[in-house]
Amino acid sequence: MKDFSKCILNIEIRPSNELVKHKIGPGTRYVLSDHNNNPDGKLYSIIRVVDNLNQPEAHVEPHSHDVDSFWIFEGEKNDLTGLEVEITLEGNIYSLVSPASVYIPANIKHTYRFIKGSGRYINIVLTNGGRYNTSTK
Repeated sequence: MKDFSKCILNIEIRPSNELVKHKIGPGTRYVLSDHNNNPDGKLYSIIRVVDNLNQPEAHVEPHSHDVDSFWIFEGEKNDLTGLEVEITLEGNIYSLVSPASVYIPANIKHTYRFIKGSGRYINIVLTNGGRYNTSTK
């Protein structure tokens, strides 16, 4: 029988300033998969949990990746509402109310900021070895 125990990843709480183009952001950042806990994987993924934000807060500089990314915004309520965010794609600004998802093709300059509310932001970047910084421009 083959051992698949390395497929079960340890989740860590870490600040986002370990990433290029990022400073410490609001709430708690849970690293689900990256080069530390899944070096053979093909993705980087985190969840950021924020609670009772009442003013806009940005912590990510505009940047792009040489791979695709996917964002999910879900609010704390049962129907996933309760979180407002603003995203920027190639200079175009969009206001979103959760639940919302955003597909970001490779090489598209992007950023986001929380506006208000409570909920979760999930980020998935399809990068070999979970190396976020090496895919960032």
